[in-house]
Amino acid sequence: MTPPLWRRYLRIAGPDVAADVEAELNFHLEMLVDENVARGMTPEEARRAALARFGERGGVERECRELGERQERSRRRTEWVDALWSDLRFAVRQLRVNRGFTAVAVLTLALGIGGTTAIFSAVHSVLLRPLPYADADRIVVLQETSRGEPGPVSAGHFSDWRQRTTSYEAIAAFDAFSFNLAPPGAEPERVYGGRVTPAYFQVVAMRPALGRYFLPGEDEPGRDRVAVLSHPLWTRMGADAGIVGKPVRLNGEVYTVVGVAPAAYTLSAQEEALWVPLVFTPEQRGNYGAHGLLVLGKLKPGVTRDRAEEELLRVTRGINGEHPEETPLRERSARLQGFHDMVLGGARAPFLVLLVSVGFILLLAVVNVANLLLARAQVRAKEISIRAALGAGQRRIVRQLLTESVVLSLAGGVAGLVVAWLGIRLLVRMASEGVPRLGDAALSVPVLAFAFVVAVGSGVLFGLAPALRVTRTDLQGTLREGGRTGSMGTPRDRLRRGLVVGELALALVLLVGAGLTIRSSLLLNQVHPGFDPAGVLSATLSLPEAGYPDAARVAAAQARLVEELRAVPGVQSAGAVNSLPLASGGANVGLQVEGRTWRPGEMPQVDFRVVTPGYLETMRIPLRAGRLVGEGDHATAPKVVVISEELARRLWPGENAVGKRVGCCTGDPPEWREVVGVVGAVRHHGLGEAVQPEMYVPFRQSPWPERTVSLVSRGANPAALAPALRRAVRAVDPTLALSGVQTMDDVVADTLAGPRFSALLLTGLALVGLMLAVMGIYGMISYFVSQRTHEIGVRLALGATARDVVRLVVREGVVMGATGLAVGAVAALAVARLLRTLLFGVTTADPVVLAASCAVLFGAALLASYLPARRAARVDPQVSLR
Repeated sequence: MTPPLWRRYLRIAGPDVAADVEAELNFHLEMLVDENVARGMTPEEARRAALARFGERGGVERECRELGERQERSRRRTEWVDALWSDLRFAVRQLRVNRGFTAVAVLTLALGIGGTTAIFSAVHSVLLRPLPYADADRIVVLQETSRGEPGPVSAGHFSDWRQRTTSYEAIAAFDAFSFNLAPPGAEPERVYGGRVTPAYFQVVAMRPALGRYFLPGEDEPGRDRVAVLSHPLWTRMGADAGIVGKPVRLNGEVYTVVGVAPAAYTLSAQEEALWVPLVFTPEQRGNYGAHGLLVLGKLKPGVTRDRAEEELLRVTRGINGEHPEETPLRERSARLQGFHDMVLGGARAPFLVLLVSVGFILLLAVVNVANLLLARAQVRAKEISIRAALGAGQRRIVRQLLTESVVLSLAGGVAGLVVAWLGIRLLVRMASEGVPRLGDAALSVPVLAFAFVVAVGSGVLFGLAPALRVTRTDLQGTLREGGRTGSMGTPRDRLRRGLVVGELALALVLLVGAGLTIRSSLLLNQVHPGFDPAGVLSATLSLPEAGYPDAARVAAAQARLVEELRAVPGVQSAGAVNSLPLASGGANVGLQVEGRTWRPGEMPQVDFRVVTPGYLETMRIPLRAGRLVGEGDHATAPKVVVISEELARRLWPGENAVGKRVGCCTGDPPEWREVVGVVGAVRHHGLGEAVQPEMYVPFRQSPWPERTVSLVSRGANPAALAPALRRAVRAVDPTLALSGVQTMDDVVADTLAGPRFSALLLTGLALVGLMLAVMGIYGMISYFVSQRTHEIGVRLALGATARDVVRLVVREGVVMGATGLAVGAVAALAVARLLRTLLFGVTTADPVVLAASCAVLFGAALLASYLPARRAARVDPQVSLR
């Protein structure tokens, strides 16, 4: 039986196993039929006999087809591997022969792939990895809101939320606290920790490294002298595996260590070093006015965040209705926030901006290498044409060229891993310690997989266009001209021009981004903090409740500390405050003004500072009216307060605030205080933050004991005062531990570290981008000169001057530069919006930055065009025409 005609067409795509098997079986069947006919059978008898002798044909045919298809797959696999191996060897030979080209391309790709991998490593470590806690996606932050602004929670709200809500497996409270840690035989150390309810470790759950966490009931008085250590603190204390059950002295009291958290529990170096139980008194559970708790909850499985938030709002409205006498409560509501979002804080935007920026660098590198390959393809046009003439198909040629590109990109990727390793180390060293899990950034398996995908993808991307261009070459024309094809007017050259224009546009986007962050950083540096940091040394300590149980003893200790400090040789003035400028902390209270009533939502909220005499003078916060806090403002003297000029402006615009009376902090009726002075505004919350209204209360008249004390002293050489400062504190109480001993100049510099870090990184990336763009336009103009050497020779022979030739060549660069700037300006205005949250005092469309960036890039493009132009002007007409 003859195979159907249509099966012949299937062989165009390769062998047809089914047709072959069918034909072979038919052949043998017909032979048997012919033999039977030769023996004297009729044709019908011969066929029946042949079929009977042949057996069950369907099974034989199926088995033969499977065997044939298996052999065909094996053959194709072998051919594919052989061809790939051949292509790889040829690609390596090509790269070895053209070492200069290979070195430039590999270096360019290493910068792009390495930079992208380094930033991706940081992004993966900080943003993409899930938090290490059990069911971290169900952990939420419960917040009170006032006028729409989220804030900490009162003990009353926490207690009611815990009792009245049903959407949570557990709700826990966290209260930041500092401890004087006194290891046996060592100097006391002040560590940052947290007081937490026992459910805290059910919400933020991980198996302890040693021992256990807190048990229910250990938040009751008398059972609360237990502590859990963080892994970094346990390591610093000697990593004693038998530490569970041993005592540790905190704030002068003995606690028993019951457990050690695992290393992964601590996300950054600024997180708490230990935890102790948080104990609420009945009075505190009924207090809805003091807001200082961080409240976390774990949603029950299947409960959505919207449903939980709706329930939280309903419960909060119920609390407000039950306490109509509490005016501030009517202004408050509640909301939920994802725990992951809270942990990341402000780290998300800078890293995403960096990832986009290095993505531009990678694109620049790819475009540069594509341009190099296009130029190289011009040189290889004759070789490709000969291969095509000898029978190589288009797919075969494209595969060979893509293999060369991928081999090149993999070499760049390997070199890029070195760049990435260095970049990660630099990134971790330069970044703030508060960025969670940045220290874990490394060349991990996911990061290496990302680098591999980027390398292969880049190879295909920059190799595809040149490969497709080469296969469309006019074979006869190329062979006839010996490989000299193309001119600046061909489509191929338009593609290269377009790539260079794209490079310039990308470089301009990077330059504008760097310029905006640099200008923002410069403007931030010029912001006056409201005090004079030069010559001031600061340090912070905590007065433990065990040794200083009441406000009188706290005030006495503060006074002695300041007196000892003033007696230190070299100290010009000294004072103390409960919260230093530019540091987190301090209370925010509602303020009443004598003779005024406030509608709901209108009561002014002010920052509350407790200061000793001499603090405002030491910080050189300027006096605007009245007087400062003095020694006569003791506990039994009339209650006074010094306010900031911002608060005076808001309360009594155009009036003299001195002599007015305000009240706060002690319920209804409030304890009235006379305003005795007005001082300048201080940017307590950051140089880039808006000035907030503030009030300064004498420490002897504070409504509550302020146990956290920040000491400041002014001298000609503040850093040299540190040892004397420690001796002064030990003279008052040798168990007190100092922390944060640094000059206020360093404090101010630390607040600028984040913007400076972003500006430095973006500037570095912009310089790399500028370099790649200049390389691109230089290569393009050099190619232009090489292709038109003959024409230039003719022009010179006909009387053109060197200046004419330079003008001709530079014009090409000017056109490409101007086009790139136009495209890049539009792109920069769009992309710069990503930087909006990182800028201070400058808009994303700042004309100064845009003009300066365009000038720098255009100047670089002109220089990159001028150098080949000068070479073209020195062409010898006789040589070029020969």
